[in-house]
Amino acid sequence: GVVARGQGLGRQLGFPTANVSPDPGFSAPPIGVYRVAVLEGAGEPRRAVCNVGVRPTLGESRALLIEVHIPGFSGDLYGRRLRVEFFEKIRDEKKFASLDALKEQIRKDVDSIGSSR
Repeated sequence: GVVARGQGLGRQLGFPTANVSPDPGFSAPPIGVYRVAVLEGAGEPRRAVCNVGVRPTLGESRALLIEVHIPGFSGDLYGRRLRVEFFEKIRDEKKFASLDALKEQIRKDVDSIGSSR
């Protein structure tokens, strides 16, 4: 899908995300956090973490969101087409008691996928 502008909350937490608007016909996996690979065009795939869900800690979204954090990436992806390949579910999405608890869990999620390539 194409990367759309979000609210910038991931960046504020220290984990910027690409908010992917899926192509028509995309069948999302069950809500949760996933180890994925992200590809843009003919570029090399990059390891990433993807949340598929409603962001309960940050104020639940009405729509299902697909947010991808690509460790070590800096740049502008807005309007660009990404391919996200899902490999395994890391954990269920859940509501955390605080933003600090959420950030710590995201840090663990990122650590669980290994290096950025």
